[in-house]
Amino acid sequence: MKNVLIIGAGVAGRDVLKEILVSPDMGLKAVGFIDEDISKISQIIDGYKVLGFGKDLKKIISVEKIEEVIIAIPSAEGESIGRYVKICTDAKVAFKIVPRVREIIEGRAKLESVRKVRVEDLLGRPVVKADVKTLKDFFRNKKILITGAAGSIGSELTRQIAAYKPAGLILIDWWENGIFALKNEIDKLYPKNGFDFVIANIQDVSKIESIFERYKPNCVFHAAAYKHVPLMEEFPEEAIKNNIFGTLNLARTALKNEVDKFIIISTDKAANPVNVMGATKLVAEGIGKMLNSPRTRYISVRFGNVLDSYGSVVQIFRKQIEEGGPITITDKGMTRYFMTIPEAINLILKAAFLGKGGELFVLDMGKPVKIVRLAELMIRLSGYIPGKDIKIVYLGKRRGEKINETLFNKHEELTSTKEGKIFVSRNIGFDKNKLFRSIQKMKDIINNGRTNLLRKEINNLIPSLPLNAK
Repeated sequence: MKNVLIIGAGVAGRDVLKEILVSPDMGLKAVGFIDEDISKISQIIDGYKVLGFGKDLKKIISVEKIEEVIIAIPSAEGESIGRYVKICTDAKVAFKIVPRVREIIEGRAKLESVRKVRVEDLLGRPVVKADVKTLKDFFRNKKILITGAAGSIGSELTRQIAAYKPAGLILIDWWENGIFALKNEIDKLYPKNGFDFVIANIQDVSKIESIFERYKPNCVFHAAAYKHVPLMEEFPEEAIKNNIFGTLNLARTALKNEVDKFIIISTDKAANPVNVMGATKLVAEGIGKMLNSPRTRYISVRFGNVLDSYGSVVQIFRKQIEEGGPITITDKGMTRYFMTIPEAINLILKAAFLGKGGELFVLDMGKPVKIVRLAELMIRLSGYIPGKDIKIVYLGKRRGEKINETLFNKHEELTSTKEGKIFVSRNIGFDKNKLFRSIQKMKDIINNGRTNLLRKEINNLIPSLPLNAK
């Protein structure tokens, strides 16, 4: 049997203890708790003592011969979790965590869902419990359709919305393997869920129309998009077909079927875009703005870098760690704004609730994170000690690269909402007739095989896009 210490003597920690006690086949032996609440110290909970505070963790691990630590504080700040992780890695003790978002939504911690600590647990801001009831009410009796459901954003939207128990979930993606993996995960978490997993391409308008007619969704979260900037610079026609034509297909079909709300997941690269990908997302926002009506309300949500999304720096660092290092960083002082995927989704859901139609919501990205700190956290999460087991090497700033980024340009006007981390940005939008004429012209250009003219056409619509690719 493996000696286990539970961090957190609250509801989640007690749930974990109960599941350990009724699951002897898991080979876990609970030793006790630690907690930061002084009133709980020395308490006996279901026969197990609260042995001390977080600062006592190192000593308790040694004295009690702890082999694994389970962090069961769903509302904990990432900094606190990071301290526990450092002590565990220094002591060469395994550590896991109760997923913070799902357990707060569902109100109960399950031992089967305990997983390895991830970088988002250390950098993310916690979900506020007060939001849960509001969102449960919002999703009650609603059928929710998610495009790009197998992607980084779409899959987390699926996890969180599923926990709110909507009347139905229709999960669309063209990526067969991704949908297969998502279905296996969701079926395990929510047996007999009755959700629908659909292989479809948003560019196929007849298929999209048949899906809406069959499932009759009340609300759409549109997360399907091509997002990699260099690739979309090389293949602008694919960015346009997917991000613009696909969005228009979905948005028009939603209007035809009287969908209540249509939420467009956008990016900060749509603000004065200097690349094709950002330009296509700005046009997608414009489509929502132009089609907005009392019958179907279109809402755009824009945010920046998301931790551990496909192709992100987190995945690059993870691969470098797996290879034994070193981790390469351009400059020791480099910072970036990051938001964890669960936090981004939580704020997207709030924006969907707040939206009355026609707005562009901008998410507060928090404080900038030092890239070197991110690297050090990831090294510790892998069970190594930074600088000793895995080296960090600085390569020097590359051409055109910024040491520090800004979130918005000087022309952006932000208005606060009652949610402190969500702002409404001034959205000038497009002339409706000009926008749809331009989209039709892009279709003609692509159909005629003259893709070299696409950048010029986008530039006519969005002057900030350079005429020549860099």
